[in-house]
This record gives sequence, structure tokens and C-alpha cells, in this order.
Amino acid sequence: MRDTSAGDARIAVVASWAVVLVILVQGTLSMLTQVSDELGPAQRAAGVASGLAGAALFLVVQRRTLRDRPVPPLLAAATVVCATGAFLAAAWLNAALVLALVGLRLTGRRLVLAGGAYALGITAFMLQQGVNPYLAFFLLVVLVAVGLLLYVMTRLAVTVGELARARETVARLRVDEERHRISRDLHDILGRSLVAVGLRVQTAIRLLDRDPQRCGEQLDEVARMVTDGQSRLRALTRGQTVTGFDDELAAALDLFERLGVRATTDVDAAAASREGTDRLGPRVLREAVTNLLKHARPSWVEIGLRREATADVLVVVNDGAGESDRPRGTGLADLAARAEAVGGSLEAGHVPGGRFRVICRMPTLLGDGSDDADLVRSLP
Repeated sequence: MRDTSAGDARIAVVASWAVVLVILVQGTLSMLTQVSDELGPAQRAAGVASGLAGAALFLVVQRRTLRDRPVPPLLAAATVVCATGAFLAAAWLNAALVLALVGLRLTGRRLVLAGGAYALGITAFMLQQGVNPYLAFFLLVVLVAVGLLLYVMTRLAVTVGELARARETVARLRVDEERHRISRDLHDILGRSLVAVGLRVQTAIRLLDRDPQRCGEQLDEVARMVTDGQSRLRALTRGQTVTGFDDELAAALDLFERLGVRATTDVDAAAASREGTDRLGPRVLREAVTNLLKHARPSWVEIGLRREATADVLVVVNDGAGESDRPRGTGLADLAARAEAVGGSLEAGHVPGGRFRVICRMPTLLGDGSDDADLVRSLP
């Protein structure tokens, strides 16, 4: 699927390249077109070459920063020398590359000291060259602003990449948590039951010849335990939830808030409290949320639950879901089969605009007799 987070990171990087290009063009044009008797051909050529080298080296430093790779001190020093050389040759905007580099490489007190020292140095140079103090201050503000812009764009790309990896980790942790829960439940149901059944059978074998009546009692107990274990295992494999729809919705909204995903809801309270919806609805919502976090990069999610004439309808829509050739998982397919088994339906698929939509229709339980109770018990 289309990775929107990676796309946002690329936008930030390309924008920073545009700023570097502006710096490079300004320096080159300044060297080639500026009318000054003090700028000879050699100085102009040195300014252009230093500006090109400084820009290229800064992009290398930026690339290594984005990939979380170490930046050799020699590479950082060469960038400072080339960019400063271009500044001294009158391509003044190149000094912003050094200020951005300082922000990327240093933090805390070292950042303040190094950045302040460099700013004072270039200001002193401009004043020594006879630049009007007000103009020197203005140029310094522009350099700091451009350097800060480059730093912010680079850090933004790094942060977006980290958030994308964190979101993927959270989605996988949720899936792993569900697997572990099922594993624990299976262990609790089958492990304890099988051990208890084994002990009863051994007791029955020892009593077979000495006390047939007590042996029969042990075998009856074994049969009861096996029946109880089957019932509990059947409930587990059907995916019966221990939380209601409201609890599942609150957990999903809390997760979205932590991930920075904008979530809007339109839930009919009466529909959410209905017993049939409270059985199947949480499973559908949990599966939809797990899938969208695992397979998409959403910026917003809409969750709706409305009442219709014969059914309660749950709708989950999210953006950031591009088309994919990967086979779809079995979670939604299993839930669709369970919904159909009780007279409902579940549809899931892509819709225009890079969105993915899940619609589940859960039959409304009518009447006041055992038919409704039987239908509720048949819900997964």
C-alpha cells in the first residue's frame, strides 16, 4: 500500500533541496553578475566552486542524517570550510548551510556556543568589510532564518520516518498481543483440562477392579470435564469478547489519540448497547482497527454506528489505504462468515480517494422470547 508517511518525509526533503538550490543559485549569480572592482576572476571562480562544494557536502551530511548513519568529522569540517569560503568570497547566503549543519550535529550548550560563535564571526567580518551595521544585522537574521528552515525540514523528515516506524511497531504489537492472549487462553483451557482429565482417568484405572462404582463416578467426572472444556474452547474459537462495544471503541480512540490519528465518531447509543451488536460489533471494530494500523498509514478515521429498520450498521472508514496486490488476511473474511451466519453481512474494500471502508450489518434482535436468546448465543 502507499506509504503516506514516507511521502510526507520525501516532501520535507525535497523542500530542503529547493532551499539549498536557492542558496546555490544566489551565490552563483552573485559571483557572475555582481559589479565590483574588488572581485577579480579568481575570486569569483573560487566563490562559485566553494558554493557548489559546500552545497554538495551539506546534502551528503543531510542524507547520512536521514539514514541515521554517522557523519565523519572530516566531512562536517569540509562542509564548514567550503560554505564559509563561499561566504568570504561574497556568496553570503552560503553561511546558512553552516548554521543548519551546526543544528544537525550539535545539541544543548555546544549548539548555542558553536552557533553563536559562528554568527558573531560572520557579523564581525561583514562589519570589517564596511557593511552598514543595520544591513549586517538584516543579513544575519536572513542567514539564521534560512539555516533554521533547513534544519527544521531535515529534522521533520527524520521525525516522520521515526513516527512511521513507531506506528508499524504499535500495530504489530497489537497483533502479537492478540496472539499471546489466544495462546494463554488455549493453555488455560486445554492445559488444565487435560491434566485434570488425565488424573481422573488414572484414578479410574486403579479403581476399575477394586471399586467399579467409584470408577464409574470418576469416568462421569471425566465426561463432565471434557464437555466443559469443549464448551470453553468453542467460545474461544468463536472469538467471543469480554468487553462491550463501548469499551472497544474507547480503546480504539485512545490508541488513535496516541498515534496522532484524527478520529471522528457518530455512534447511536441505543444501537451500541443492544446485545447482538455488543457481541459482534467489538470483534469487527477491533479487526478493522488492527488492519488499518497494519496495512495503511491513516491520518483520519471515521467510525459510525447507526440503526436501520432490521439491522445495526457499523461503518469504519480510513484514508492512507492505497491499492495492493497482497492477499487479504483471513480476519475480516472470518468475521464476514460469522455475520452471515446470524443473518447479517460484512463488506470490506477500497473506495475512491485512497480510502478503505468496512461495513458490517448486524441483525436487530426483535421479540421477547427464546428465539432472540438463541440468536444471541449463536453470535461469534
